[in-house]
Amino acid sequence: MQKLLYHWSYFWQKIFAVFRQLFAKKPRNGELALHAMFKNEASFLKEWLDFHFAHGVDFIRLTNDDSEDNFAAVLEPYRQMGILEWEDSIDHSDFYVREEFHKNKALRDLGKDYQWIAFIDSDEYIFPLPGDDLKTHLPKSEKSGGLVLNWLMYGTAHVEDLAADDFMIERLNRRFPDLYAENYTVKTIVQSGYGARFFNKNPHYPLYSPFARLRWQDGQEYRPREKRLLLSPLHIKHYWYRTEKFFREVKRARRIFFEGTERREILERWHYERSNAVYDPLNAIYQERIIAWRGGQKS
Repeated sequence: MQKLLYHWSYFWQKIFAVFRQLFAKKPRNGELALHAMFKNEASFLKEWLDFHFAHGVDFIRLTNDDSEDNFAAVLEPYRQMGILEWEDSIDHSDFYVREEFHKNKALRDLGKDYQWIAFIDSDEYIFPLPGDDLKTHLPKSEKSGGLVLNWLMYGTAHVEDLAADDFMIERLNRRFPDLYAENYTVKTIVQSGYGARFFNKNPHYPLYSPFARLRWQDGQEYRPREKRLLLSPLHIKHYWYRTEKFFREVKRARRIFFEGTERREILERWHYERSNAVYDPLNAIYQERIIAWRGGQKS
């Protein structure tokens, strides 16, 4: 019965996606917004924000999921500049319901003014080729529902903690091998007005109109059951572990919450070792671009 209800709901959502595609406003300004949800990540937010603004993001909306740290002090200067806003998450016991609600709200609200909306988490960075702008590589087709991007998953690089002036993306320079299974995961940059809607608690890609499909960077149609790994010209660096301290004090407990149990120690050790298996130093141009952007805001 539950499976039947899912298929019935999926069918109608596809119909509604077509109607949304036909009648929704479609901005043509080429501007890129970004949405993410966060909790107790104040110490990591500034670098994440500066990186994306420095690489072409025009506006960011954040959803605060009941944080207890000083995130507002970090975010307020960006709000004063008019390039960021934040909201508090709805009161619902299921995280995935909260997440889906706010992603769809971002689609409705930001879709009125921004042609493209990227949906990632605050431990994920969308990397273009060195020196490039993110918007340079967005699809040119006006009928594309959006673009899917692969992950590269990063470990701690055995870094205990970060100093105030450290760049996390420079210090955490070890990752899983390219063909690690989780690297086939995708996140999405959606084109506004083409029917996309997040559905069935899936945070990775939205349900889309059959007449405006999601696509890979080479133009091929995205098919959820087909595994591909395309890392250029855009990919996501997913700093899943962050530092040793963050993993030990925050991430392990957070993962138990989502997975329902602690990993067996032998699996935990394997995962940790694989996450640091490949040395992947960062091209200095990325830090230089962040520094240049910060300098531009002060001038």
